[in-house]
Amino acid sequence: MDHVELRAKLSESIVNLQFEESKKYAQMTIDLDLHPMEIIDALSEGMQQVGVLYERREYFVPELLVAARVMNEALSLLEPYFAEKMEKSDVTDIVIGTVKGDIHDIGKNVLISLLKASGFEIHDLGQDVPEERFIEKLKEINAPILAMSSLLTSSAPEIKAVIELLEQKGLREKVKVVVGGAAVSQQFADEVGADGYAVDAVKGVKLCKTLTAQS
Repeated sequence: MDHVELRAKLSESIVNLQFEESKKYAQMTIDLDLHPMEIIDALSEGMQQVGVLYERREYFVPELLVAARVMNEALSLLEPYFAEKMEKSDVTDIVIGTVKGDIHDIGKNVLISLLKASGFEIHDLGQDVPEERFIEKLKEINAPILAMSSLLTSSAPEIKAVIELLEQKGLREKVKVVVGGAAVSQQFADEVGADGYAVDAVKGVKLCKTLTAQS
């Protein structure tokens, strides 16, 4: 099996919700010494296909949850390999959470897995996080990056509220703000003054690396 076929098989195992196959193909990517970004791209492609099936109403929330678990099964094998093969970020701390009023975390958890695999130190505040909690954690660990997720349009204004509180507390110049989730867009990120927007987890990793290099 060549690299292209193996990446396709790994993606398909996620789409088809196959736990054992995902672990088997993940191990094969290690055995064949694939570059970590090739593997991450394959995992992301699988999750993107799951998202398309969800939009078409061929998959529903239970399938989304199982797909995330399948991906994490593969990542449990891959993370030590990634840590060995990938360059570590000079600045590793990232505070992340789903904003107040929103309890969705599938996309956030996928991003966390990929960020950990890329060498970042993740401080996950979970779901339904109030503005003050983000500020407290940023001050506690002096993290240079804050990542916030919002899936519900009703919760999206919380992102702006957090950014405004960062300004009030004198932290805005010290913290790069990354946003993502179905309720936000590049236009939204620009309007609220975020430093970056990522449409998916792979782009989120690349964005965090870029912002880290700039800090």
